[in-house]
Amino acid sequence: MDKVNEFEHGESFNSKVKRGPFPFSVASNIHYRYSSAEDLLEHPEDLADMVRHHRANQVPRLSVLDDYYKARNTGIMNGRRRKDDDKADYRAAHNFAKLFSQFDTGYLTGNPLKIEIGEEAKKEKELIDDFNQRNDIDALNSEIALDISKYGRAYELQYRNADDENKISLSNVFETFVVYDTTVERKEILAVRCVDAAPGINDKVLVIAYTDTQIVYFSEVSFSTLKLKENKRESHKYKEVPITEYSSNRFRMGFYEDCLTLIDLYDNAQSDTANYMTDLNDALLVISGDFDSSSMTIDKEANTLLLESGQDMSGAKTSIDARYMYKQYDVAGAEAYKSRIANDMHEIVNVPNLTDVNFAGNQSGKAMEYKLFGFMQGMSVKQRLFTKSLERRYSLLMNIEHSATGKEYKRLNGFSVIFTPNLPKAVQEELAMLIDAGAEFSQETLLSLASFVDSYSNEKDRIKKENQHSGDANGGYDFENEANALLTIEGAKTINEVSLNGAQIDSILKIVMSVARGELPYSSAMAILTFSYPFDETKAEAILGGAGDSFVIDTPESESNDAEL
Repeated sequence: MDKVNEFEHGESFNSKVKRGPFPFSVASNIHYRYSSAEDLLEHPEDLADMVRHHRANQVPRLSVLDDYYKARNTGIMNGRRRKDDDKADYRAAHNFAKLFSQFDTGYLTGNPLKIEIGEEAKKEKELIDDFNQRNDIDALNSEIALDISKYGRAYELQYRNADDENKISLSNVFETFVVYDTTVERKEILAVRCVDAAPGINDKVLVIAYTDTQIVYFSEVSFSTLKLKENKRESHKYKEVPITEYSSNRFRMGFYEDCLTLIDLYDNAQSDTANYMTDLNDALLVISGDFDSSSMTIDKEANTLLLESGQDMSGAKTSIDARYMYKQYDVAGAEAYKSRIANDMHEIVNVPNLTDVNFAGNQSGKAMEYKLFGFMQGMSVKQRLFTKSLERRYSLLMNIEHSATGKEYKRLNGFSVIFTPNLPKAVQEELAMLIDAGAEFSQETLLSLASFVDSYSNEKDRIKKENQHSGDANGGYDFENEANALLTIEGAKTINEVSLNGAQIDSILKIVMSVARGELPYSSAMAILTFSYPFDETKAEAILGGAGDSFVIDTPESESNDAEL
């Protein structure tokens, strides 16, 4: 039970709240450099120092970025947030990092990448296509794009498997780093993989180094000592280091890395709101007035405050009063604060806020492009670096495939990558604009835009079968060709050449069929053709011809009547 003047004071409470590991140190994202791979392997103690530095300085940053992607937000989850242990302490982690990365990754690799090389390199193109198919390369590209978005870097390893096939796999960023030379060209001279030999059991690690000609295995060793001792070497014929590094930009920053502090602010704001709503149910009962507190017995868990006062300011005796005391909550101010933080995050990462009331679904395609303008500037840098690493990937493939000839592919002629952004398209608006400008489209192009058409060739076959079936049902009479023949008298245009659309042509053919079946009077058909279509009476008579007279189609009803007779 609390009494007046027994509140907490700032000087009596030493807060140990952890504010997060931000900003990250410079050492957490440096590039390792050395004079040459040979010199580094001759000094294994220097290589061991790099491995230690990577574990001690770079892996913690990667772990934090990974935690935020998995909604284990470091800022809100760590440290003490409430002074009173009996107060609510909700910690709401919001997965903005995953939201941003999914948008970034989907835009880059949501649609499969298309690799193109010079027309003269047909054999190389076949090798690339076979390699991509065997390794499910679209899935690998998406995984690499996700790592780039999360960590600002990604690694892949090429190797030959037991069946002597060219394979490629994602290499864990927590276990991999690349060493570059000290020249301004910054060439890749060596790559390192430091793998835990028995995770959760002991601290032993297995260190493997990759050069442009060899794979060097070091004996399993305790990480606490990390005295590297070479175990064996294997040669390879990739002619370059078989591990390729991808990066998002020259600084290797993750896509959401620079708004982690804003995510923490949003987490704290939402958590404070939840804590307030819970604490409101446990409001403080304040009993004040003229009473003797020593004679009162109140349970400590009752959350009660006693204020003893025998007289008021005028000297009059006070009566006993009881009321609940709780913190006032500014609903409008708190919600505006959280909205401002959320908008700031979307602005920093250049991802449109799809929940924004101003982000209407009926905006034009051009307006949508302007909303993504900032995002696309950063994406253009990422695509250039991605293309550069992909070119290295396939150069390694060409090197190993042509190892017998001794030819080294420093660059594939005409190599390019086509990125197709995975964004909703304003197809109707674009088609209308092109048609108004006089553009023409084939049926194959138009049908390919329909989501319910699986294949143009299949759809074409279905239409052909339906037309054949319809012709058989009408006694093999080809109405369209017959109408064309009738209209060509005296140099007249055919039905397809008259300015009619497909629906109008179908309607004309149905009119002729209706007259032939006796369902539509001849005079009514003449009136329709001369009034609704660009035909005079002569052309209308030519179209109808002997329909209803010499040309008659028996209906199922007439056939049944004949049978009865």
